[in-house]
Amino acid sequence: MEDVKFNLEEAVNEYANAAIKKHFYDKKSKSKKSKGNLGTNQTNQLLTDMKEKEWDIVEIEGHGADRIITCKGRRDKTISRKELQQYNKCGNKNQMVYRTTLEELILMYLKYGIRRYNTTTNRRLAYEIGAITQEMYELSRLKNQEEKEDYYKALTEMKIFTGIEYSLLFDVANRETERIVKNIESILEDLSINNIIYYVPVTNGVVEGKNGMEEHEPLPPLLVGEIVIKQRQLREKYNVAFSDLRFRLKDERVKAYKKEEWEYLMTLGYTRIYNTNILELKAWDKEIEDYFQKRKELKEVFMLEHRDYAIDKAEKRNTDFFDKPAKVKNNKPLVALLGGREKKEFFKETETEYDKVFGTDLLEYDSMTQIKFSNAYGKYFGEVLKVLKEYQAEAE
Repeated sequence: MEDVKFNLEEAVNEYANAAIKKHFYDKKSKSKKSKGNLGTNQTNQLLTDMKEKEWDIVEIEGHGADRIITCKGRRDKTISRKELQQYNKCGNKNQMVYRTTLEELILMYLKYGIRRYNTTTNRRLAYEIGAITQEMYELSRLKNQEEKEDYYKALTEMKIFTGIEYSLLFDVANRETERIVKNIESILEDLSINNIIYYVPVTNGVVEGKNGMEEHEPLPPLLVGEIVIKQRQLREKYNVAFSDLRFRLKDERVKAYKKEEWEYLMTLGYTRIYNTNILELKAWDKEIEDYFQKRKELKEVFMLEHRDYAIDKAEKRNTDFFDKPAKVKNNKPLVALLGGREKKEFFKETETEYDKVFGTDLLEYDSMTQIKFSNAYGKYFGEVLKVLKEYQAEAE
C-alpha cells in the first residue's frame, strides 16, 4: 500500500471546506514565518474530510504548522460520515483526536512492556503506557479529603508545583485521567472485538506472599459471586452505600463494615479484592508492528496532542460559564408546595453560572469561580497540566 504525504497547506487546499481554508489563511497572513495553522477542532475536521473523500487511513505527525499528514489506501468512492465511524470514530465528537496514538502505545506496551501480572486496571494501564503521569495517577485515586490535603501539601512543597491552587490541581488531574481511562476502555473493547487482544474483566484476590510481598491472583467466578452476595448483606446490615465506602471513611458504620468485610475475606485467605482485567496480546498485524519502535516519539506526540485537546475542552467549559444556563436542581418539596406542577413549567433555568455570581460572595472564596469569571480557566488548566507532565519528564 503506497503512502501519500501532504504538508498542512497542501491538505487544506485539496480537502478542506471554505471555513477551514479561511481559518488557515487568516493564520498564515498573521504569521511571521508565513505559515498557516489549524486548531485541534479544525485539524480533526480536516482529517475526517480526507477519510470521507478518498482515504482509508489518515495519520498526522509533527507539531504546529509543520505537521505532515500521511494517507494510505486510496479509494475510488466517497464514503458517508456514518460509515467513517467503523474506522477509528474520527467523526465522533466525543472521541479523542489522539486515539490512534493511544492505541499504539497500548499495543507496544503489551508486546514489549515488563509485566509481573497479566492483569491490570485501566487506570494503571494509562500510567504504565505514559498517558498519565504518576502524579495524575495518584491524585485521581484519592477520595478522602484528609488524604487529598496531605498529598497536596507534599506535592506543593516541590518547587515546580508551588503556587498551584488546590481545586484547580484536582480538577485537572481528575478530569483528564477520567477522560483517558474511559477512552482506553473503549480502545480495549475495540481491539478485543477485532481479535487483536484478549481482554476479560476479572476480580483479583490479594494474598500475603513470601517476605511480606503481596501476590495477586484471579478469583473463580463462583467465588466472586459468593463474595458479592456477602458484601451486599454487610452493606444492608450496617446501612452503608457504595458512596459511603468511598467518601465517608471515618463514619463508624463504614468502619464496622470494613472490619467485618476484612474478617470475612481473611477466612478465604485474602486481605482484599479488587476488579481488574486480564490483558494479553492475541494477534499481531505486521503494519502495526512497524510502529512499535517509535514508543518514545509516540509518547511525546501524545503529550502534545492531549494537552491541546484538554485546553480546547477547558476553554469550552469557560465559555459555558458565561453562556450556558446552569443545571436545574430537582427541588421536589418546592414543586409539591406549588401544587405538584411539572418542573419544566416553573423551574427552567435561564441564568448562567456567571449570572449567579452577582449578589453573592463567591468571588471572595471560590477559586474556580474566580478563574472562570476572569475567563482564564483554559489558560490555567493548560498550565497545570503542563506542569504535571513536565515534572514526570524531568523525573525520567
